[in-house]
Amino acid sequence: MQLFILRHGQAEPLELDDAARQLTERGRAQVNWVCDRRRHELASVRTIWASPYQRARQTAQIVADHLQLPVHIQELLTGDTPPQRVLEALAGAGPFPLLLASHQPLVGSLVNGLCGSGGAHPMGTASLACLSADVWANGCAGLNWLQHPEP
Repeated sequence: MQLFILRHGQAEPLELDDAARQLTERGRAQVNWVCDRRRHELASVRTIWASPYQRARQTAQIVADHLQLPVHIQELLTGDTPPQRVLEALAGAGPFPLLLASHQPLVGSLVNGLCGSGGAHPMGTASLACLSADVWANGCAGLNWLQHPEP
């Protein structure tokens, strides 16, 4: 099974409501660039999950527009969710390949935890990781590739 993990693009500065922060023009460009760069790999995605936060929803919608798929909002994909909760949800998820659009520290914890890599794989804004595994558990996945946006 394949799992794509995408951190949202660059967002507006934090003011009062973190959940309402939107992507900047640069953030939109970052996500579009990553989608264009990995369009062949992303073509296999069958399901898109996104955090309820505005910037992650916008990021997921950019991917969805490229793939002509719906976005499914998942409350558990906020940045402070324990990664184990997401792994439990993935156990019953489908169809794969599945793409998650979320935030730090969750995306970094998922990628590095699943790969058993400590902090070796940084997840900056609009970074997209592709992992493969038979079961979604810590240390059980392999990192196929990690795409960072163009600087």
